[in-house]
Amino acid sequence: MKYLDFNREIETKKPRYLSKFNTLVEAVSSTRGAASGSDFVQFSSYYHTYMYAFMIGYHLGVCNQLLGGDTKDSAPMSYWKPAEIVDYVLMLIFSEPYEKLGFNWIDIETMTIDEAKQAIATVIKRIEGYANTGFEFIQDRYNNHKEDFSDPYIFVNLLKEVTKE
Repeated sequence: MKYLDFNREIETKKPRYLSKFNTLVEAVSSTRGAASGSDFVQFSSYYHTYMYAFMIGYHLGVCNQLLGGDTKDSAPMSYWKPAEIVDYVLMLIFSEPYEKLGFNWIDIETMTIDEAKQAIATVIKRIEGYANTGFEFIQDRYNNHKEDFSDPYIFVNLLKEVTKE
């Protein structure tokens, strides 16, 4: 499969998250912009929150797969913006070792359609797993230190916290 076809197929996917995080996602996301009336700092859309949760989970180094429970779809990845962040997310996943992915990204060009579908499913599961970990981390902070979410730098501070060496 050609890489462009592989990438186009990934863009159609809607990575999922556990429904138990929906209240959190709604609290820290807004589809109404600055007029949302929230007491908390918010991302501008749900998929921004999803990408942020992925980054938190990735930096924690834990990929908790979605093994059960009700889930919700995020937007198709082709809607996620900025595209550079989406490319970065994919690059992080593609750079994982063969033992985690079951393929090397360089092999995409020679994969059969069935192998490519399996590889795409694995990529999406890895994205979901890191996002799930990130949502768990953010949910814990939200439950135990809700007042932190009125700080305009909360999302920067959380990311700094998980990236400290």
